[in-house]
Amino acid sequence: MAEALVSTLLELFASIAVREAEQEIRLVVGVDTEVRKLEGKLRIIQAVLDDAEKKQLKDKAVKLWLKKFKDTSYEMDDVLDEWNTALIKSEIEKNEENAENEPIAKKRKVWSFFPSPSFLFRQVNKLVLRHDIAHKIKELSGNIDELFKERVGYGFDLSE
Repeated sequence: MAEALVSTLLELFASIAVREAEQEIRLVVGVDTEVRKLEGKLRIIQAVLDDAEKKQLKDKAVKLWLKKFKDTSYEMDDVLDEWNTALIKSEIEKNEENAENEPIAKKRKVWSFFPSPSFLFRQVNKLVLRHDIAHKIKELSGNIDELFKERVGYGFDLSE
């Protein structure tokens, strides 16, 4: 009886762990798409900010909302900058490593199927970065959704 209960609980925990891992993998793998979505949302935010700027002079609540909205847009911009900087840095490091290893590569043809430690380290760093960026985007998306819900109450326009 106890073994059946333990077995059932282990299966339940395993299925929960698998679902969590699948969600994390989808989040990390889809970060490129999420970055593009975030860039689109940033353009929409700019249109809303333009309308809110005009209305803040009349309404103090709009002024407070506008501050929260601007802060979120700055955070979005920071995340996008972090992503783009990391991509450029990764490309530079890759080019530098290729340039350094070019003479050595001719001598090590037999060992070329084993990745270098620096290559593995770079791949781990990329994965960690993608994970971090994905979670930041997920959090920002939630913040944006809340701000857009509040926007309706203020009647802001999305026209440019």
